[in-house]
Amino acid sequence: MKTIPLSSLHEVSIDFNITDLFPENWLQRKSFGLYKTKGRPASALFFVCSDIEVSFFLADGTQVITARNGDIVFIPRGLCYYVHVVGDTGEQIDTYTINMHFYDEEREEFLLSDGIALLSNCRDHRQEIHLKKLCEAFHRDKRNMTKVKSELFLLLDLIEASASQNDEALYPIRRGARAFCEAWNQNHKIEEYAQMDGVSVTYFYRCFRKWSGYSPVEYRNRLRLSNAESLLRCTDMQIKEISETIGFDDPFYFCRLFSEVYGISPKHYRKEYQL
Repeated sequence: MKTIPLSSLHEVSIDFNITDLFPENWLQRKSFGLYKTKGRPASALFFVCSDIEVSFFLADGTQVITARNGDIVFIPRGLCYYVHVVGDTGEQIDTYTINMHFYDEEREEFLLSDGIALLSNCRDHRQEIHLKKLCEAFHRDKRNMTKVKSELFLLLDLIEASASQNDEALYPIRRGARAFCEAWNQNHKIEEYAQMDGVSVTYFYRCFRKWSGYSPVEYRNRLRLSNAESLLRCTDMQIKEISETIGFDDPFYFCRLFSEVYGISPKHYRKEYQL
């Protein structure tokens, strides 16, 4: 199946079929594995609207990404995966999921990505307005497809605009930011990555935060903890080994940071969630 990236949607006459659209609260449920052994029947746009963190894993346990507040994720049809959720936000809506099929002008189905992909992060939550309107139009006015299509296209325009803004923030530091993300378990100084793009450390920090929503150090720690979570769930490695593998020399610091973020120690996390 062909893929058409988000940035090229305006060049194609597209159509779609929404099979389901629903908001969800994850207060009681912390994982979802319906598609771990059987592929997803439709593609999905997945929106995170609260302070939870949703980690996506392929069926073999390989982690793909962790989505946070304001992130919009595309999940392709046919993929086998599962998710794990961290954080409690009360009874508010945590996520929206739109299950759908995209079609081009020849009625051939296409994907926005051939794997789980973070499309954009809209930190000002403007997408929630269109999500609520789209949800209402889909569930109350299913026969009025004009209204449903109008709201979805407005939502897609917002996602594309947000993605473009993110790309603009990333562009001046793209070389250093890419190297930084690839070396998430290394302890190189931020100055080294800023030098790769010929910018000051202050400017690198500012662009990086605008792009990711986090400082470089915060972002690196999040990557490390997400990978630690996967190792705790999918391996029998000792806590000290995991700490060293993800880049922390001090296992006590790792345990303290993990507990601060996840609200539970690595040891108890493994006991509760190990596969």
